[in-house]
Amino acid sequence: MTEAKPRTRRRSLAGLTAALERATTRGGQARAHYELGLFHDNNGREARAIPHYREALALDIDPAVVPEALAWLASSLFKTGQPREASLRAGQALRLTTDPSLEGLLRRLLRRIDRAVDESQ
Repeated sequence: MTEAKPRTRRRSLAGLTAALERATTRGGQARAHYELGLFHDNNGREARAIPHYREALALDIDPAVVPEALAWLASSLFKTGQPREASLRAGQALRLTTDPSLEGLLRRLLRRIDRAVDESQ
């Protein structure tokens, strides 16, 4: 089973980093961190994505984006061997989302996490 990757515009790391440096508001900084997280995630660098997702959430990213940010954070945490926190974040995202597509992805992710935790015990 393949997991859907977050969708974002094709942008360069340099361009995204420059956008973060130019951001002057908390909202702008949150969005820039989120987009950097997506960039790393989309390029198979989940460990590098995690701090950006965390920072976007800490900076109070647009509430409409929070479920997605939590979902991608959960996915990256799971892929980097952190299933317990991944489960917590996926559960938070599931409670917040109203998007059926994201809900389905989160339910599949939670099943995978549960299986991994069961197998490790």
